[in-house]
Amino acid sequence: MGARVDQAWNSVAAAQISATGAGPSGAAAYPPAAAWAPVGYAGRPAAEGARGTDWVLWVRVAIAVPSLLVAALLMLAGIFVPHLTYQQNTATGLVTRTFDLAPDVAVIAVLLLLAMTALVVWLARFIIFRAVLLALTLVSVVSALSQLGDAAAAERIALLLGLGWDILYGGLLGLSLVTPRPRSS
Repeated sequence: MGARVDQAWNSVAAAQISATGAGPSGAAAYPPAAAWAPVGYAGRPAAEGARGTDWVLWVRVAIAVPSLLVAALLMLAGIFVPHLTYQQNTATGLVTRTFDLAPDVAVIAVLLLLAMTALVVWLARFIIFRAVLLALTLVSVVSALSQLGDAAAAERIALLLGLGWDILYGGLLGLSLVTPRPRSS
């Protein structure tokens, strides 16, 4: 009642008010000013909150989510398709090979993938690493554009999807480089 958004209710003062019998229908309809305390700490007023979008956080999410999806697919493949059989053309003729993708191999692959993802997500906090990622993304965009003319119809769709992701990710990286991170209070 009459409080600002950057203030928090003090439960001790509220208990004192309710103990005296004053409430919304009582004589004192509003709590005293001492019952409201600004949220903050010494040296930083409560009204200065975090403003803006933390683009670095979104870059880190954009790195982590596809890796987690690949990890889940690897686990499902290890559970439901334990053996992959493929044919390889060698100098002696056609050879059939079987790759064992048992659950234990899938678990090791997933753990390695998640460890590498955690490292890259941690490194994405630093501006130099994000600049390197932006340069690699620009190389990927140029590569996809150069391959687009010679691609078949099915390849063209995959290249356009990859190109769209690279452009969005590059924009996200660019925003993370040029906009300041919001301060947290």
